[in-house]
Amino acid sequence: MKSITLIVATAVVWLSYAWCVNSLLTTHHVDTPLCNHNGCRQMQNRQTLMEMHNHHVDEDDSIHFAEERRPTNIRNHNKKSLSNTIISRRASLAAFVATTSSLASILSAYATDASSLDQQYTTATIQQAQQQSDNIRPSISIPLHYEPSLSAYTISYTVGNSKFGAIIDTGSPFLVVPQTSCRPDYPWGCFRPNESRPATGLKPTRERFDGNEGWVEWREGEFSFNELMITTSASLAATSSLALLFPQSSSMTFGVISESLMDGPGGVFLGLVKDTDSWIRPSFLGQSNVSAFSVDLRQREGTSKSLTLYGAGDGNNQRDFPNSDYAISMVRDLNKRYGDPTIHYSAIASSITVNGSKLATTSRRNKVYVIFDTGCSGMAICPDLFDEQYTLARSQKAKSVWGDVSIELDTKSGEKVELNARRPITTPLGSDRPWGKKLDGHLIVLGLAFLEGMKMTVDIDRKNVWFEE
Repeated sequence: MKSITLIVATAVVWLSYAWCVNSLLTTHHVDTPLCNHNGCRQMQNRQTLMEMHNHHVDEDDSIHFAEERRPTNIRNHNKKSLSNTIISRRASLAAFVATTSSLASILSAYATDASSLDQQYTTATIQQAQQQSDNIRPSISIPLHYEPSLSAYTISYTVGNSKFGAIIDTGSPFLVVPQTSCRPDYPWGCFRPNESRPATGLKPTRERFDGNEGWVEWREGEFSFNELMITTSASLAATSSLALLFPQSSSMTFGVISESLMDGPGGVFLGLVKDTDSWIRPSFLGQSNVSAFSVDLRQREGTSKSLTLYGAGDGNNQRDFPNSDYAISMVRDLNKRYGDPTIHYSAIASSITVNGSKLATTSRRNKVYVIFDTGCSGMAICPDLFDEQYTLARSQKAKSVWGDVSIELDTKSGEKVELNARRPITTPLGSDRPWGKKLDGHLIVLGLAFLEGMKMTVDIDRKNVWFEE
């Protein structure tokens, strides 16, 4: 009976396949009708395999939103304070546009009219400004809002004079806005062409998202965040930090995605991947002086969950971050060896354990690569490991194929860090050749199920990542 239930539950998960991956393989672009970089054509029919919603299927086949899981067994030491996107993870915004009641709550987070948003903006201040010292990093903190209907954290910003909302995404590079009809029931923003201008030398590109094709127009316009967290810094310090971090804020390159790309598992995302191959359109952080960031999803009384962007600091003063000995080193193998045009924030895991059994371990010849992706709500895993675990779970008559999942990573000092999730929605990646070349090892994309309750700090320049409870 349990094996029958497992098969039925698995079938339900596969029915939610299309929710699981819009953008592992989205935003490929070139100046021709269809993308043509390595592996793009092979992957385009498999794009729906990468976006996870944070729910699970019980034995009785009822579907529930998964509880937010705080990763455990994270060992922290000496805390001091602390283009194309080919691998993605998009929960669909557009699927909820039709259900305006489910999106109405987002408007309250961002403010439902310009006057309230303007008030938020005028009262915004900086978390930590540069105080006339090279030893202090300029930084700003922006509050994040959790939207249960999307299983995602959202952020609010302005392009031109128009307000927009988007999912915060550490798995993609771009600043985008939706090309909508500006209908009043659409909460993600209204693009007005007269508030920006075409980007010099950047032609529109044809994109394909999950079988949907549409154009992305590249433009330039003024950018700012609508909300900044209030701390002790003065408005002068805020102006200083904003100017230091975004010296090109008056002319930022952004993409306008057509309405056809908003159908199905499309959506609006603010990408935080800074580095890409040179032929990719300009990334959001690539147009800034941001050298590090943290996504703080810890639940603390009186403190909002937040995104903090850091500028470059004195090389001898890293007081914004934990001790570097306890950092996890990030790698660029996916770009250098396998052709990923986006430099994802990735590391090598020592092992993945599912339901108490080791599913895979890193060896000299076969590595377990993990990508840290806040735009994904669960987990996406390479097809061979997905099939292996499914077969094992059936043979063991397990209640859940992906019950307790643990990812183990090593710090520079040799300490072990574990990221855990309970019954994360898990889907297979569309191919073992995501960028055209077969991976020598395994690939896993970790989403919010593993990051909820954690503070993830990414030092882009020094290629380090930390996790703190």
